[in-house]
Formats: sequence, structure tokens, C-alpha cells
Amino acid sequence: MAHDTSRKNRRIQRGPGKGGWRFRKILTQRFTIMLIPHSERSVFNFQISLVSLGTLLLAGLFLVASFLYLSSVRIGTGAMVESQAEEISQSQVDLETTIREIQKVLRVAHAFDEEMVDTLNSLGVERHDAAQTSGVTRGDLAEFSDLQVVADDRAREIQDLRNLSERLGDSLEPLREIQRVLRSREELLSDIPNLWPVGGGVGRVLREFGPNIHPITGAWYIHKGTVIAAPPGSPVVASANGRVVEMGYDPEYGLYVYLRHKYGFRTRYSHLQRVAVREGQDLLQGEEIGSVGNSGLSPEPGLDFVVKIGTDVVDPAAFLKIRSRLDRRRM
Repeated sequence: MAHDTSRKNRRIQRGPGKGGWRFRKILTQRFTIMLIPHSERSVFNFQISLVSLGTLLLAGLFLVASFLYLSSVRIGTGAMVESQAEEISQSQVDLETTIREIQKVLRVAHAFDEEMVDTLNSLGVERHDAAQTSGVTRGDLAEFSDLQVVADDRAREIQDLRNLSERLGDSLEPLREIQRVLRSREELLSDIPNLWPVGGGVGRVLREFGPNIHPITGAWYIHKGTVIAAPPGSPVVASANGRVVEMGYDPEYGLYVYLRHKYGFRTRYSHLQRVAVREGQDLLQGEEIGSVGNSGLSPEPGLDFVVKIGTDVVDPAAFLKIRSRLDRRRM
């Protein structure tokens, strides 16, 4: 029994060694490959081991895989190049569109520059360009079409934009000057009695300054103001900034208010129904003085508006026409 066990153990121990030897034998086994030509030439044959054959097969598979990979990379690169070419083409189209828009902007800027010059001349404002104050001469916007010759058209377009930017920057100060002039004009207009004295612009001219027939006596007389017919109770407003210097009642003019303004102007508002101010009160142009009525010698509701410069009575229409056309039929 012990002998059989010993023999079995020896077979188990020899087993792995014998299997490994067989595997090595298979790997080192050689094969003969014969190449037989159809001609009468001699047969070519060579021997190769299984290991060498496997190595050649692996190398062949590696070459095939590498070829397929490089082919896919090349195809992908070609697609990417084609896509980039399309993007470049689209960018070129966009650039050309941008150039056309820039040319439009330059034309508009040229027209703007001409209008700016006309506006400044009409306002009596002298234009000082940054180029003149710095001693650099660039000319006007018309020279944008004749810019200095440069080798690269793109560089010229960039220079166009730079010059346009500088030119528009030069226009800022004249625009500010225009704003100052307009503000001064508005301030001047607010101090001169030129606002329609009935609120909301309602009313119509019933009798003008100068010769008229008196509505009650029927006699010719020289009217020293403008009578505006308006619904009773309509607000009467200050025609300019001023101060209430006199108010009261007169048998002919009824309830009235006098305002004193800058530059020697005085205005009178007569035939009022009521008064909403007090003597010494400062009013802004457009603020309410009272309401339209027919107090005094007035056959119908209306406002008798009188303008004086110093002691002289002047035609109110000359001032009411400053802001808008004097419509004698407006109501």
C-alpha cells in the first residue's frame, strides 16, 4: 500500500515537468514552407518555427491596425480641414459684410459731419478739432475715401475705423457746445413772454393788437394787447418766468394781474374770473395765475393779454410766434 502511494507521488511530480517539455517542443517545432514557381525555376523553401510564425502574424496584425488607425486619423483630419475651410469662407463673407457696413457708417459719418458744421454755423459756435489743437492735420470725413495707401487692405480698414473713432470723439465737444447753446436758448425763452397764456393751448385770437372796433361801444380804438377767447374757468398761465408785482380790479379790465420778467418785460392778464397768486410771488413759465372770465368791460369770456417792454406796449403776437405758429382759429 505504501509502495503504490509512493509511485503515485512520483508520477504527480513528473507530470508538470513533462507537460512543460511538450509545450516547449511544440513552440520550437519547425515548419517547412515551399514556394513552387510555375516556371522551371528551382523550388524555394525555408523553415520557420511556430514562435517565429506567431511573431510574424502579430507584426502583420500590428501593421494592419496601424494602417487602419492612420487612415481614420487622415480621414478625420481631412474632415476637420474641410470644416475649417468652410469656416474661413464664412468668415470671409462676414468680413466683406462688415466692410460694407463700415462703408455705410463712413458715409453716414460724412453726412453727420456736414450737418454738424451747418448746425454749428447756424448757432454761431466755432468748431475746434483735436487735430487742429494738437497741430495734426487729418482733414474732414470726406478724406476717409482717400486714406493713405497701405499695403494691406485690412490695415487700411482698421485705420478707417480708428480715424472714424477719432473724428466722432472730436464731435463730442461741439455737441456739448450745442447742448449749452440750446440750454441757454431754453433759459432765454423761459424768461421771454412767448408761451400761450391759456393753459393747454386752448382758445383763439378774438382781437389783435392795433386798430379794432370796441365790442361794447362800437367805436374805433387802438387795442394794446391780444384778446384770446376761451371757455370760462380755463387756466391762465404765466407766459414767462416772473414775479407778481401788481394785482387788483379795474372797471375796464376787470380782475387783473401784472408780472415783471427779465430784460424789462412786463405782462398783464385781464378779465380774470379768479386769481390764484399773491403779490410778490415768483412764478415759473406755465404756472397758473388764475382762470379765464369776463370781468370788467368784456362781452364774453376771454383773456386780454398785454406785453410791455419798459413803458412801451408791444404786439404779443411777435413773441407768441416764437414757439409755434399763432393760430387765430385755434380753440
